[in-house]
Formats: sequence, structure tokens, C-alpha cells
Amino acid sequence: MLLFCQTKSQDSVIGEYSSPERSTLNSLRHGAYALDLNLQLQENGEYVYSTCAQIAKGTWTVRNNELILKCREKRMAIDSLNQVEKYAKGKICGEDEVFEIKGKKLYREEMLKNKKFKIILFKK
Repeated sequence: MLLFCQTKSQDSVIGEYSSPERSTLNSLRHGAYALDLNLQLQENGEYVYSTCAQIAKGTWTVRNNELILKCREKRMAIDSLNQVEKYAKGKICGEDEVFEIKGKKLYREEMLKNKKFKIILFKK
């Protein structure tokens, strides 16, 4: 009999995450970081990741100390934009998004206009 078991690290990441609120203290602590992000990691291995502009859905896995989001569908948060031909099919996913797991925090860096930009999500 083959049983499916999640590893302890997978169990520990399940839950809801959000970016730090805008404040002077958080700006000093974290530098430039994205605002208004929310990530829900569900027990069934699916996720919902929302920003001010888009809502992505897909599956997630944990490998070593990394959380990997594999997008299945990404839609615009403003529903009328989903009627625009290039967004209408919900398949505007890019590459997998990989976050470093640091305790109850998820972290990744991206380059935006030649500046390092942080995505920080804290578990609620």
C-alpha cells in the first residue's frame, strides 16, 4: 500500500501570507519591497496569489528551503481587463516563482528597472 504524506516542511508552510504594511519602520527594515500582496497556500497543494493588479492560481511544492509556485492561470484583478483579448484566456503565466523559506517568512528578489526589488511575505 502506497501512502501519500506531506513532509514536515510542506505542512509548516500551509496558510496565508501577506506583504508588510507601508510604514517608515518597514521601509527602513526591508528597503524597497512590494505592497498589497496576499498568498494562500492550501492543504491540497493549490495556491491563490493576489497583487493589486493580478490574481494567479496554480500548484505549489516545497524543495529544500524553497517554495515553488507553478502558475496554472493568471487573471487581471480588474475584471473588465479580462475581456481584453491578450488577457481573456487566463494564460498569462510566466516562469515558476521561487521563494526562499525563512521561518514564517517567504522571500525573493527581482530586478525592476535596474533596481533590486524585494518580495517579502509574512505568515498570518
